[in-house]
Amino acid sequence: MTENRPGMLEEFRKLIASPASAYVIPFVLYLVGTSFISRFSEGSFALAYAIVAVLVGSATFVLLRGKQLFRIHGSIFLGIACGLIGIWLWIFISQLQIEKQLAGFLPEFMQPQDRVGYNPFEHLGNGWKTWAFIAFRLLGIAVIVPVAEELFWRGFLLRWLIDPEWERVPIGTFTWTSCGIVTLMFTLAHPEWLAAASYCLLINGLLYWKKDLWQCIVAHATSNLALAIYVLNTNSWWLW
Repeated sequence: MTENRPGMLEEFRKLIASPASAYVIPFVLYLVGTSFISRFSEGSFALAYAIVAVLVGSATFVLLRGKQLFRIHGSIFLGIACGLIGIWLWIFISQLQIEKQLAGFLPEFMQPQDRVGYNPFEHLGNGWKTWAFIAFRLLGIAVIVPVAEELFWRGFLLRWLIDPEWERVPIGTFTWTSCGIVTLMFTLAHPEWLAAASYCLLINGLLYWKKDLWQCIVAHATSNLALAIYVLNTNSWWLW
């Protein structure tokens, strides 16, 4: 075991130093972290989520520091509009519960799993702990997730599926295969399959049109913030 450590450490260093690290690692960290804490009890879930949000946010900041993976600018009306349209579609389609009807025809291991649906007011009361959790939740879904997911899905994977030498593929390059695979993977990563597929195609379309990853990040952030406002006002915790 000891003899393998230098090699493993070297591979890890190569991964961190590779151009793909900033595109892939934040997404993987958030995915693994949230999957892990979904097993926690209601009482410890809030603290565990806050820790994951801080760790992934810190890792993302370190990995993006000094890199210009996307250009931040103020012409974001289109991104905001797509984000609002996308989350309206997501909520509307999710409420139809079509996935549950289809799930009966699938083997159990292929059936979509429900979200955690964590209601902090139910588990933490109406004090500072609840509002602290909501603040960390907003940090996660409205800041960290949009950056991590857009860098991975549309900044890296859409291009890598076209050419393993993905850096030479311009942002927003379209192929049916890459669009289809990313849409399928994005769909399977969410329990709301039809809503996720529709949303992914919308944001893919925005990227193909504007060739601007920042617009996709803005759209994703707008969607997630609007969803948080909707959940807090309607108690639709099953969407959160």
